[in-house]
Amino acid sequence: MSESSTTPQRIRAFVWSGVAVFVAAVALVSAALVWNARQVALADSEAQATRFVAGAEAALNRSLLAVDVLLASTDEMLGLAGAMADWVDPESASQRLRSSARQNLMVRYVALLDDTGKTIASSDPSGSALQVQLPLGFLASIMGQPVSTLMISPPVVSFASSERVIYVARYLRMADSSLVVAVAELPVAALSSVLVQGVDITGLQVTLERADGQLLLSVPNREEALAPTLSPPLATLAAAGGDWNAPARLSGDPGLVVYRPILYQDLRIAASIPRRAALSGWRDQRNAITLTGLLFVAMILAAGWLALRYLDRLSQARVAIAQSKATLDQALASMVSGFLLLDRDQRVVQWNSQFELIYPWLKGVMAPGIPFRRVMEETSRHHLPRATHDERMRWVEQRLAKQRQLEGPHEQALPSGNTIQITERATPEGGMVITYHDVTALRQASAEIESLAFYDPLTNLPNRRLLMDRMQQAIAASVRSGQHGALLFLDLDHFKTLNDTQGHEVGDMLLRQVAQRLKTCVRREDTVARLGGDEFVVMLHELSPNAEEAAAFARRVGEKILRKLNVPYTLGTITHHSTPSIGATLMGGALQPSVDLLKQADIAMYQVKSQGRNALCFFDPQMQVAISARAQLEGDLQLALTGRQFELHYQPQFHLDGRIVGAEALIRWRHPERGLVAPGAFIGVAEESELIIPMGHWVLRTACEQLAAWQNDARYRHVQLSVNVSARQFRQRDFVARVVEVLRETGARPHLLKLELTESLVLDNVDDTIAKMGLLKTKGVRFSVDDFGTGYSSLAYLTRLPLDQLKIDQSFVHNLGVRHTDDVIVQTIIGMARNLELDVIAEGVETEAQKAFLAEYGCYLFQGYLLGRPTPLAGLEALLDAAATVQALPVQG
Repeated sequence: MSESSTTPQRIRAFVWSGVAVFVAAVALVSAALVWNARQVALADSEAQATRFVAGAEAALNRSLLAVDVLLASTDEMLGLAGAMADWVDPESASQRLRSSARQNLMVRYVALLDDTGKTIASSDPSGSALQVQLPLGFLASIMGQPVSTLMISPPVVSFASSERVIYVARYLRMADSSLVVAVAELPVAALSSVLVQGVDITGLQVTLERADGQLLLSVPNREEALAPTLSPPLATLAAAGGDWNAPARLSGDPGLVVYRPILYQDLRIAASIPRRAALSGWRDQRNAITLTGLLFVAMILAAGWLALRYLDRLSQARVAIAQSKATLDQALASMVSGFLLLDRDQRVVQWNSQFELIYPWLKGVMAPGIPFRRVMEETSRHHLPRATHDERMRWVEQRLAKQRQLEGPHEQALPSGNTIQITERATPEGGMVITYHDVTALRQASAEIESLAFYDPLTNLPNRRLLMDRMQQAIAASVRSGQHGALLFLDLDHFKTLNDTQGHEVGDMLLRQVAQRLKTCVRREDTVARLGGDEFVVMLHELSPNAEEAAAFARRVGEKILRKLNVPYTLGTITHHSTPSIGATLMGGALQPSVDLLKQADIAMYQVKSQGRNALCFFDPQMQVAISARAQLEGDLQLALTGRQFELHYQPQFHLDGRIVGAEALIRWRHPERGLVAPGAFIGVAEESELIIPMGHWVLRTACEQLAAWQNDARYRHVQLSVNVSARQFRQRDFVARVVEVLRETGARPHLLKLELTESLVLDNVDDTIAKMGLLKTKGVRFSVDDFGTGYSSLAYLTRLPLDQLKIDQSFVHNLGVRHTDDVIVQTIIGMARNLELDVIAEGVETEAQKAFLAEYGCYLFQGYLLGRPTPLAGLEALLDAAATVQALPVQG
């Protein structure tokens, strides 16, 4: 039979139309995947270039800052500010420079030159005899700077080492106002390794260049010229917008150029990735996707062809159905289930051999055409051997009634102990098919599974599921009877230590022995359960209708458990002493969720843990209240952040002459129901939940936005704002970047922003603190140590920190004139600040006497309720306006 004769033309057209639709879909999806893979490849390369430039900027800034500090410290190290050029001892100065230069591995040598370029001293072994060949005009450009700043030369070839080097220099002023130059020679190779940081990005081209395009160094290195000028300048690329059509800085191929400025001399780091290099991996993906798409098209075409073949064979299948019927008869004989077929008159038509194995007493009775009732009557004699005739007939009627209802499978227990599942289904002709399946093994397995589901396999105690069920029953019974019960939640102290040191097998031995001891401490009607790990629960039933008596009984049982479990255990070859912590709560008297009762006992148990362990503690409702209140407060703080419920109040800071020099920004929470919430009520929770990080960032941004808003108003443009920074916020890796980003986005002037750090925060991880403060100081941000004097500061660390101000803690200010030791501490802080050239401000000034004492000791900046309370923005601006008006009034003669 041919294909055309077996499948209608309309069906063939429908199949091939479907094939065409799927082929078009595969083509569209493949094209979309190729395009998306291309965009992903470009985006990944762009992200790599951006991350690289950010890292290279930070690394190069750190390296140049270290060299800058080295050169700037030459003045103090050699005492140049108090000496003449001819006073400098070349040999001694060279020795000091040599010692200082060893601390920076990048520096080849450091030299001190006079204004003619002659070497006064150097860290080189040749000392003052070193010939420093600076690039033409570089010395004059250094001397021509109005303020001493770090200058960086173009790369040149060193006559001494024949390698490319860069000179970094700044001038220093002598006692007679003459200028000398501190210069350091840096190998280009060392700077290149700092710049590249060991990254491996396909096709990456890195350049360090000036704003006008002058190239200082590149990776890969361009040897054809010492200082070529790249075109176009990076600023032109930025104006044109970043895309993948910009010329790479070294090869000029179309690609992506990402750059960032560094701290010194308008230098920029640029990373270029040619588009061809960025898409090198994408081409393989494109080929793979295309190949896969073609494979899917081939599969779809094959599926269409197979579908037509399938339709052709359907007609052949109809012929095979008749043959299958005969095969079905054979299959019935080999079934593992019993089979019985009845006609519409409920007479036996067919059965299989398995049916006779299940009901062997029917073997001589079964015959085609006998009524099914006759089969049931014979079965009743074996099921009910001692029953009367009437009782057996009632059994038969019940069985036939259940068959007529067809409610689904039902089970029948045989005298042998086997369980048979009977399934009855009606046939289209009105008859019935009945199958008999032996489910004895399945029921035994179900019983075992049920045991595993409700009992702990290690200790054979009830598990959490069975405990919760029994608790619900016990609570309901308690409500009816009025009897109180109790729940004891038990946790073994230091169980993890035993597991870690001796192994889990020993830990399991301890858990089994604990379970046995617990069962000896309670009555038969009580329940001992294991929740998991080393947690057990003891439920005491119907102790007393009086709550106090029930609590006393529960305490006696708990103390008995404590005594029993404090007896040493023999665990194999070792003797182990273990103690429990027990939390208790009463149950009964009213319907209570079992989960809440377990939570109460658990809370009480953790109260024992916090107080030293190996004790019993009853649940105090105040524990739950405190925990719930804390959770509610944390949730409210989350909503406050997203719902803009926070606001800033400002406490003014005054000079002795009455001027307002600044203000401290203080966060306040205006709750929609509780009104204005003081910081003391929520800052602690924010600290522990890490919400303090987004809150602190909000305060910083809001304060900077306010500084930016004041810039165009002559009345307020001088005002500084102080912002408290929490330890969690300061220790974030991106803290410096976020502060710089906020300053850039808001446009606030950095020198008007003062970050207040606590004394403990400053001295925790000093190196990290100095690094972050140093980076922000280069941007102009000021720093103050808050609550100074309350910690244990190290003066050595304090002198290293780039601080601007110390803030005397209000606890010392409060006792001025009252406690002599506080007077001494305040005088010491003020004297130390004066010696370190730091401002000092006192907080918490509440009386004129305190202000007078502080002024007498040399403190002229004040903050406190005497001068002004924290106030919203409008209040602060009103104070500033009033202060400006007073100062503007003419002096009366």
